[in-house]
Amino acid sequence: MKILNVIDILLYRTFLSKFYLPRGFDYRFVEPDREGVVEAMTAFAPEVVVLQDEYHQRPQAEVAAYVRAQAARQGISPAVLVLRTSPRESGESSPGGEAIHVRRENLGDVLESLDEAGRTRSGEDGLEKNRQGQILFVDPGKTLFHVVRAALSPGGYELRHALDAAEALELCAAGAFELVLTSVQLPGMDGLELCRRLKESSGGGYMPVIILSSSDDPLDVDTAFNSGADDYLLKSFTPRMLAGKISDHLDAVHRKRQNKILVVDDSKLIRELLRHSFIKSGLNVLVAENGRQALDLAMAEKPDVVVTDVDMPLMNGYALCEALRETPDLRNVFVVMMSARDRTCDIKRGERLGVSRYFVKPFDVEKMLLVVEQLLAESYRHYKREYEHVLWSMKSLVTALEARDEYTKGHTARVSAMSLRLGRYMGLADEALRDLEIAANLHDIGKIGVRDAVLLKAGSLTDEEYAKIQEHAVIGAEILRPIASLSAVVPLIMYHHERWDGEGYPTCLRGEDIPLGARIIAVADAYDAMTSDRPYRRGMAPQKALDIIAREMGQQFCPVCARAFLDMKRCDAGNGTGRRTAAKAS
Repeated sequence: MKILNVIDILLYRTFLSKFYLPRGFDYRFVEPDREGVVEAMTAFAPEVVVLQDEYHQRPQAEVAAYVRAQAARQGISPAVLVLRTSPRESGESSPGGEAIHVRRENLGDVLESLDEAGRTRSGEDGLEKNRQGQILFVDPGKTLFHVVRAALSPGGYELRHALDAAEALELCAAGAFELVLTSVQLPGMDGLELCRRLKESSGGGYMPVIILSSSDDPLDVDTAFNSGADDYLLKSFTPRMLAGKISDHLDAVHRKRQNKILVVDDSKLIRELLRHSFIKSGLNVLVAENGRQALDLAMAEKPDVVVTDVDMPLMNGYALCEALRETPDLRNVFVVMMSARDRTCDIKRGERLGVSRYFVKPFDVEKMLLVVEQLLAESYRHYKREYEHVLWSMKSLVTALEARDEYTKGHTARVSAMSLRLGRYMGLADEALRDLEIAANLHDIGKIGVRDAVLLKAGSLTDEEYAKIQEHAVIGAEILRPIASLSAVVPLIMYHHERWDGEGYPTCLRGEDIPLGARIIAVADAYDAMTSDRPYRRGMAPQKALDIIAREMGQQFCPVCARAFLDMKRCDAGNGTGRRTAAKAS
């Protein structure tokens, strides 16, 4: 549960921090000034806001008023708690039911009831949290579990707790976990033996195991890694350090599922030996018995790494490598060669063809696996650097674009937050949510190519000027199209102004031909546009905008997305009294 605390008394802040941490709540503190509250409400989208009963610099009613105003502007309905020191009965609502007055003694009970109501509203199917993100924590103590849960809750991870190794093995056998975090000291079987058994029983799947220990002795660290551990973390970790480790390993799991390794050898024994080793590490493996078959497979599947023998029938390894370098889509694929040839001239020939590594048979399969994983990590680091650089550059352009017009400041952030909430509500997978968030952040980047005289015009637009505005979807797509890492995002930006009935722009797509992410952004974009002020009109009331979305459902808006948006807003308005309807993405 997300809790925003508008606090200017240090004693309150200290008390609340100590209160929230062991309970695993996601919380932030902000000073009671309008700018800080608006920024925090926009970025954090809290489910609960805690206010003081009095503030040093400004009246409490004023602070409460702009908290409620900003919540209404965002279309959210957080519960408002007022932390009191006066003898008024705690748990009692203020006139109009706008706030719940609490004291230190009953704050826990009130928050637990709100959290339970939120869980009920979220539905027992748990759409808001992807089951694939489950983490198993193994330790006999509850205190450390609460600390770990508090550290990981901001990332949306779902944490299960096992008290000993036997329970952990039973849970792993019953359901899939993405990662196991275990202490060394456990009742009965210790954490190292648990790690060994998990690795032995993986059944070809890959599940990282991180060892938690209070010992920094190098011998203990080596013992843990020799037991199959993927990482080793001291119990003196900070929440940020733990969350970073978990995120890195889960990213690696996700990448491995996407990576493809093509193994090429005319020896079935070597093919199967390498295939088994790569699969156990969590990689997708393709196999071919000669160069010609491998080239056809590579052109169809676009592997990340090709591991090939040299001497094969039909097409040898050198010819295969030359063909890969001459194919535009495969020019940059990593190639690892293996051969009984150990002459320097053979190795040099491979280097001239851009071969990344050359193994002389017989070779150590574990070393081959290590080299392949290093190449994949190098490729990912390059991709991530490009991705982050491009994303920050694009966001800077969007910020510069919004600075041209004071009426659209914050529009991108609001549309992005609303789109992401709707995507989660509809149960989108993590990868789709990432693409959706980026697309929503960049959906109006094409407006940078529209003249100020048109973009900032206060009066009605002519047909010609409206046509110029409509070009921004195409301009945005063209700006981003050359960036390979954003290829999945481009269609969402291109089509976010299409209509369900086919009357939108720029291509008049209709129905489910419009990408789902674009349909989600369309609803969030329209809602924010209707409820925001413009030079030529005041923003309309949120309920009126919702009525328009309901009326246009199946015409302008995708009925699935619009219905989910209305349900989400209805749950917000109910403030924990309603039960969420599962709106599965089509």
